[in-house]
Amino acid sequence: MKTRVYIDGYNFYFGCLKGTPYKWLDPVSLIETLLVRSGASESVLDELAVKFFTAEISERAASDSSSLNDQRSYHLALNNHCSNRLQTIKGNYSIDQTKFPKVERDKAGKEKEPKSSERVKIWKMEEKQSDVNVALEAVYDAVSDLTLEHIVFVTNDTDIIPALRKIQYHNGLKQRSSVKIGLIIPTRKNDKERKGNKSLKDFADWTIEYIHDEELKTAQLPCRVFGPRKTALKPVSWFKYPEKVQDILDTLSQKDVEGSVPKSWKWLERPLHAAEGLANIDGIPANFMDDGSALDIIYQHAKAYANYKNRN
Repeated sequence: MKTRVYIDGYNFYFGCLKGTPYKWLDPVSLIETLLVRSGASESVLDELAVKFFTAEISERAASDSSSLNDQRSYHLALNNHCSNRLQTIKGNYSIDQTKFPKVERDKAGKEKEPKSSERVKIWKMEEKQSDVNVALEAVYDAVSDLTLEHIVFVTNDTDIIPALRKIQYHNGLKQRSSVKIGLIIPTRKNDKERKGNKSLKDFADWTIEYIHDEELKTAQLPCRVFGPRKTALKPVSWFKYPEKVQDILDTLSQKDVEGSVPKSWKWLERPLHAAEGLANIDGIPANFMDDGSALDIIYQHAKAYANYKNRN
């Protein structure tokens, strides 16, 4: 069953990834896992079958000075790792000054209506065009590609309802075989605040209402993703224990040790040498960078290696 997948990147980030160690995500791998769970395991993802809609954040709005470079590293990693299966489609990020009513209470303590509240000047920051791009791409594909059998939306944004309605209308015309619609709501299983919009579910042939942490954990990109021109490195702040990872990289990247962060990652992609008095791990250190106990062991090996290099 030929399938296309449309991922609203910002909706996915705020629903599943923000504040987690799973931001270095391989979307194609995750989608393959979720399609099996949905019961649509016969789905076929061919070349550029997954479309990822996002926008580059603005330095003016970023709460962390490294956010823009971290996002660029991630986009580079996606291009390096998934270039033949995933297409990134970018909108833009807007920052405008505008006025909105603030939340106020009257003398009796009752909340005022917006029309009766004072309007204050604010910065309005939002990602633009992704919902429009999702809708246009999905409807265009459904109408123009007669071999397409299955469309999957990864979003909880009701702005795409006109697109879902249009695809259903086109199915009803019976000018071609119907296109099945799937919906993956990007929220984590135990999130009690974020629920799936019923109005979206009503348009879908099947729905996945949440994503397990284990599914996110197992669909991670390698820490170092090679490309034809440039290698993408997972940002330190995206690890579960960023301080421990930073200590290891600082130790290894010293001038007389490995000399750089990329070379430090190369060191971490080789098995640790057995050393008297040091515990070891069974496997490649780079695969244990979100394991607190393993990081302690790796750090001790890194320090021992640095001491050896400094002596010699």
